[in-house]
Amino acid sequence: MTLGILRAISRRPEDLVLCTVLAVKGSAPRHPGSKLLADASGPVLGSVGGGRGEAMVLGACREVLAGGAPRVLGIDMQGLEAEGPDMVCGGTSRILVELLADRAPYREALAILEKGERALLVKRLDTGEVLRVGADPGRARAALESGHPILDEAAGLLYDPLLPPDKLLILGGGHVGRALAALAPALGFAVTVADDRDAFLGPERFPPGVATLSGNYTEAVARFPIDPSTYVVIVSRGHLCDLECVRAVLGRPYRYAGFMGSLRKTRLVLDQVRADGRDPAEVDALHAPIGFEIGAETPEELAVAIAAELIATRRRAPAAAAAHAARTVRRQG
Repeated sequence: MTLGILRAISRRPEDLVLCTVLAVKGSAPRHPGSKLLADASGPVLGSVGGGRGEAMVLGACREVLAGGAPRVLGIDMQGLEAEGPDMVCGGTSRILVELLADRAPYREALAILEKGERALLVKRLDTGEVLRVGADPGRARAALESGHPILDEAAGLLYDPLLPPDKLLILGGGHVGRALAALAPALGFAVTVADDRDAFLGPERFPPGVATLSGNYTEAVARFPIDPSTYVVIVSRGHLCDLECVRAVLGRPYRYAGFMGSLRKTRLVLDQVRADGRDPAEVDALHAPIGFEIGAETPEELAVAIAAELIATRRRAPAAAAAHAARTVRRQG
């Protein structure tokens, strides 16, 4: 659930319906935990898939707004005919549709997320009630640690983790850093750009909302609140700056970190930090060179390649691990 949805739930006075993807089988447009917030006029924020399936969900929203009880809607997307009326994604989704009667738990969750911490809602499927007691501690812990919702069918409970926004720290405000900073906010990242050259941090270079940090890279990394929701992209102007950035980032609890460059440069930098005595496993976990192999050349294309890897990491897509393994083999070749 995004901060935007939580803020709308907390602040909008009208009746609101929240729709949550509980589970999917096969191919489905949205993953479990995806949300759609709606009012009497239709969608407010979010999506549970779009198309005919979301139209069915919005129909259920109108019924719930008219006084209906919470319901779990099954959406079948296994149509077999290209010209038929049924969706052909190839799977099914189960979606909880509920009227938000008690918004206090959502306000509490919002306050937690705004502090940069994780929150958890444990919800009864039959009533939509958010429980404060009676939850299984093991399932609650597993949901928070994984970041994925857990559906307890036997108990009729949904363990729904709420995560703070992903933070993207871009070390280097040059062409690629600027292009990535322009792209990443629309992907849900809270973006900060750091550079040791003030001329590369002018407000005219970045969209509104992008923060900047000036000074040397070691100081910038030390000042930034890196945590397990942080992605660090190093696109500085040379290998010495890259080495400074890598040394500053290693040992911090980031979600993703890597740097751009040729195979030769990445070998040199990684060999040096190993020689520094850094943990070999932590060094090997760095992504270098960053970005998916899509033949990118321009700064904008390189930003797309990097953003694709960040998304794959966020979604725990197999492509992320495969790309990292392939790069490791090439570096060692």
